Amino acid sequence: MLDTENILKKLDPSGMMQSINDLPDQVDNCWKQLQSYAVPTHYIKCNKVVILGMGGSAIGGDLTASLALSSSKLPIHIHRDYNLPNFVDHETLVIAVSYSGTTEETLDGFNKAGELGAKLIAISTGGPIESLCRKYRAPIFKIEYGAMPRAALGYLFTSVIGVLNKLGIISLGQQEIPEAVKAMKNLQKKIYFPTPTNQNQAKQLAQKIVNYIPVIMASGTLSQVARRWKNQFNENAKQMSVFESFPELCHNVIVGLDYPKKLNDKIFIISLESEFDHPRNQLRRNIVHQIFRKKGIAHDLIKVNTPQSPLIEMLLMTLLGDYVSYYLSLLNNTDPTPVQAINFLKEKLSEAKDK
Repeated sequence: MLDTENILKKLDPSGMMQSINDLPDQVDNCWKQLQSYAVPTHYIKCNKVVILGMGGSAIGGDLTASLALSSSKLPIHIHRDYNLPNFVDHETLVIAVSYSGTTEETLDGFNKAGELGAKLIAISTGGPIESLCRKYRAPIFKIEYGAMPRAALGYLFTSVIGVLNKLGIISLGQQEIPEAVKAMKNLQKKIYFPTPTNQNQAKQLAQKIVNYIPVIMASGTLSQVARRWKNQFNENAKQMSVFESFPELCHNVIVGLDYPKKLNDKIFIISLESEFDHPRNQLRRNIVHQIFRKKGIAHDLIKVNTPQSPLIEMLLMTLLGDYVSYYLSLLNNTDPTPVQAINFLKEKLSEAKDK
């Protein structure tokens, strides 16, 4: 089924496959665009960072914060809600990421940040958030790419790390992004649609997890990549999925595998293995997999070929997960693009606002 090209025309009329194929080029194009993008020089005086975003627009912030934990001296907080954390003030850099520019929660927080005199930057295609930027004389990084927010991650992630790199909040090697793009394109040849199932890691994993609830586990910089996998399974494949992080899951999840009895027959554990995992987390993962085997729980260990840096590994794992989610949508006989439940929710919220 996954090697039949006609299925793309039938189940993917909006072209989600093309957006996934574009991910390496998104990263490359965005990075090149950032070279001429100017960030206000006084923003370097910020002492903390808050990234506002929801859904597909927030994941770039998640990945950035995870990457920065071991390198940035400033705290980076991801805010997925209305209002703002109480610590936001004029020394806070607030980056609002809203692909559409219409995200209700993000607009609310961004406006409040402007009232507090915070240092503002927006990342968006335009819309109402651009009007707020004019109101508060804040810069906006414009994305020129037409797709669903989750399918524009290359722009949403690269723009955030690019801005923080310009301010010295994180530090990227001069060739790190070009090397990441090259590595992604090399992996892509092995997992994109023309590569047959018997040679395609992504297609094979999708076949393993169809009809299961995927539970994605990871540690360190891959923890938020696990969140991305979960989100993509939800939105592209319309399939229930959850994610957990080492070492925290060793203090609760492994005890919760006894009941309900039938659940163990319906879950599939996917562990994302990192070259940069803490040695004790590597040991924990190996021991936890022994528990899965004893309980008869389906599981698999996923890794990518030796990456040169945590950033490159994150992007490779993200690309792999996006392809798996796409192939899973085909196996589920569903169009990966529409998100009808989200649209229904937004319509009802809009109706309530208008009353």
